Amino acid sequence: MLYLNRVILAGRLQEDPEIRYTPRGKPVIFLTLSLPSERPEDESFPFEDVSIRVMLVGEESQSWAQQKGKAGGNVLVEGGLVQRRWETAEGKMGREIGVIAHGVKDLR
Repeated sequence: MLYLNRVILAGRLQEDPEIRYTPRGKPVIFLTLSLPSERPEDESFPFEDVSIRVMLVGEESQSWAQQKGKAGGNVLVEGGLVQRRWETAEGKMGREIGVIAHGVKDLR
């Protein structure tokens, strides 16, 4: 069976990029991308816009985040889906699906 994990998203940055660093000093950038939901023709269902967490890694990403990444900006993200799981302090399991990006471009 063939598997393909590839996404291309175009959306709006909800907030300025967050820059963190790995223990070895490699920059990791986190974005929150807002996308409109696909809505069925029957508008009676309450749909919210989708917010998805995007992670970028590397010096090039840090440069982009510092120079061009601003809340409200429109961007195109290419990458793959990732899943993160954790246990809360209350012992419940948390789960988040996001994107690890291979590239990001401004849409102006």
